[in-house]
Amino acid sequence: MVPVRAAGPVSGVSGRRGFTLIELLVVIAIIGLLVSLLMPAVQRAREAARRNACLNNMKQLGLASHNYLDAHRVFPSGWVEDDATPLCDLDVTPFTEPVSINLSANQRVEIRDWAMGPYWGWHALMLPQMDQLTIQIDYMLRKHDANNWRMAQVPIETYVCPSASLPSSRPANLGYTSYRGNMGWWSQADPNAPLNNGVFYRNSSIADRDFTDGMSNTILFGESLFGGFWADNYACCARARDDIQAPSGAMLNFDTYWNASTGTNCPQPPNTIHFFGFGSFHGDILNFTLADGSSRSVAKNLDTNVFRALCTRNGREPIDIKF
Repeated sequence: MVPVRAAGPVSGVSGRRGFTLIELLVVIAIIGLLVSLLMPAVQRAREAARRNACLNNMKQLGLASHNYLDAHRVFPSGWVEDDATPLCDLDVTPFTEPVSINLSANQRVEIRDWAMGPYWGWHALMLPQMDQLTIQIDYMLRKHDANNWRMAQVPIETYVCPSASLPSSRPANLGYTSYRGNMGWWSQADPNAPLNNGVFYRNSSIADRDFTDGMSNTILFGESLFGGFWADNYACCARARDDIQAPSGAMLNFDTYWNASTGTNCPQPPNTIHFFGFGSFHGDILNFTLADGSSRSVAKNLDTNVFRALCTRNGREPIDIKF
């Protein structure tokens, strides 16, 4: 018989060995490097998608405003105000909770005296054209009517830019907006300068024939870092200004805000209005809707004089800009 030998390790074949600590650290470092290279690209892709969604929102605003123009022969008013009723006699709601706004990555503004205006602006007037038929507002009643106030708390996705950095907790549970109408531009130094030469302002009724500069050369809507609340008439408009010391194009680089007391016939104004200019969270660009209904992205370093010319509908300024 042939003797049977016990099985043993095969000569020349070593046992299993794992990674050394140095090898693991090298692999982890490589993965971390790849992730660090990939993340900015992912963030840029996400922001590009948000920017396109924002531009699409503004296209919807342009389409809705022209549907309003077709139905009423004029664009909606910036806000509708009753001359016979003093502002002091109306309901104005101050917010007790602060509103924190990120103007940039390193700049934040906290507003503690924001108040809700008593009138309705273009956001509310265009609700049917924005396909928001479930938001039923009774314009014959005050804004603080229980049903009207409940409607004002409905968030409207199309009125908010996806890139906007807004507080997640909505003050008074009101719906935000990122978009403001163009009020125009006029020189603060000229007492005879024509006021409200844009499209939206108090009791405005601008028709297509009023755009002597051309509808493709006039801004209709623009983004704002804080458009406010869509049901607030104080949040309806923005305008170019020449009384703020800022570098060229600063009106497009960041939002500027200032205080303006309301109720001039009141011994003590009931609240403070905070106006914001045009601005965006898109880095170097800002989205606008033009009066012809088209939407365009504009560089924030746009020449200030060109920007002012785009804000006026009848200034007769030649504009040399390619969108």
